[in-house]
Amino acid sequence: MIGDGIMEQFQKDLKRLRKLKSKFFILTDANTQRFCLPPLLNHIPELVDATVFSIDSGEGVKNLRTAEYLWKELGSHQADRRSLLINLGGGVVTDLGGFVASSYHRGMETVHFPTSLIGQIDASIGGKTGVNMDVLKNQVGTFYTPRAVYVWPEFLNTLPAEQIRSGLAEVAKTALIRDEKFWRWLSRKPLSRILGIPFTESFWKDILLKTIQIKLEIVRHDPFERNQRKLLNFGHTIGHAIESLALRRETPVLHGDAIAAGMLCEGFLSAQKTGLDPRQMAEITQWIFQGFGKLPLLQEDEAVRMDMMQHDKKNRQQEIRFTLLSQIGKGKINQVCTPDQIRDAFATYYNL
Repeated sequence: MIGDGIMEQFQKDLKRLRKLKSKFFILTDANTQRFCLPPLLNHIPELVDATVFSIDSGEGVKNLRTAEYLWKELGSHQADRRSLLINLGGGVVTDLGGFVASSYHRGMETVHFPTSLIGQIDASIGGKTGVNMDVLKNQVGTFYTPRAVYVWPEFLNTLPAEQIRSGLAEVAKTALIRDEKFWRWLSRKPLSRILGIPFTESFWKDILLKTIQIKLEIVRHDPFERNQRKLLNFGHTIGHAIESLALRRETPVLHGDAIAAGMLCEGFLSAQKTGLDPRQMAEITQWIFQGFGKLPLLQEDEAVRMDMMQHDKKNRQQEIRFTLLSQIGKGKINQVCTPDQIRDAFATYYNL
C-alpha cells in the first residue's frame, strides 16, 4: 500500500490486529529511531506501548550476530507466533527484520514500513530476506512474504541526497530491464536535476508507483527467482562484488553507487554478448556516469572481485552468470561471461 493516507490505513489495520496479536515490536536502526519513529508514533497511538529494538545503521550489521541478538531480545520480551514485528527502516532493516521474523518460532508475522527510496521501491518488495555471511551479500536468507508493506512517501524527506541518489540506481535498473518508455521518461532529466525536485511533486509518486508495479509484476510470476525474477539482478553481479570488497576493506560504498558501477560494466558486457546497440550502451553510460561518477576501483583487486562473483546465487556449474540487456527495456537472464570478458568490462570502466 502506498500514498499519503498510509498512516491512516495502518492505524485501521492495527486496531483490527490488536484483537489477534499478543504483542507489537518495532525494529529500527539508529537513524530511523531518531527521524522516523517519532512521526510513526505520533500518527499511530496504538504503537506507543510497542517494544522498540534499535540496531546500528549500515550494511555492516546485517549479519547472523545481529540476528541472534534480535532472536534473544524477542525471546526475553515473550514474543510468540502471535506477535507482530514492524520493520521501520531501509533495506538493511527490512532484509534483516524479515529474516529474523521468518525464523523466530519458525515464523512470526511481520510488516515492512520502508523509509529509504531503495527500501520503498526494491528491498521491501518481493519477500526476499537475508543477512550477509562475512562480507558476501545475502548469502543466508529466506523467501518470506510480509503481511503488508506500507510505503509512506513523506519518509523520503528524512534522507540525505546521497541516499536518494543511491535509490535512483535501482529505479534506473528497473526501467532498463523492463520498460523503455519509463527509461526515456527518467533519463530525460540528468540525475542532478532530479535530486532537486521537491518530494511534493508528482514526479516522485510516479517513480514509486512505476518501479513498484514493475517489480511486483515480475515477482508475482516468479516468486522464488527460478526464472524471470533474475532480470532484477542487472548490475548486481559486479555491483555486489564491488560492495562486498568495500565492506571487507571497511570502506563501505552506497549500494546504489556499487550498482551504478555494475550497470556500467554489465552494459559493456551486454554490447559484447547480447547485442545491445552501442548507441544505446553509450546513452546508458552517459546518464549513469554523469549522475554517479566513478568509484576508485583498482585493477589489482580484480582477482578478489572475480572470486566474490563466484559466490553469486545465479551461478551454475562454476560459471559466472549475468543478467544483461539486448536492448533498453529488455533484459536477458543466465548469460555466461568468461573471465577475459569480465576483465575487459572492468578495463572499460577504468578508462571512463
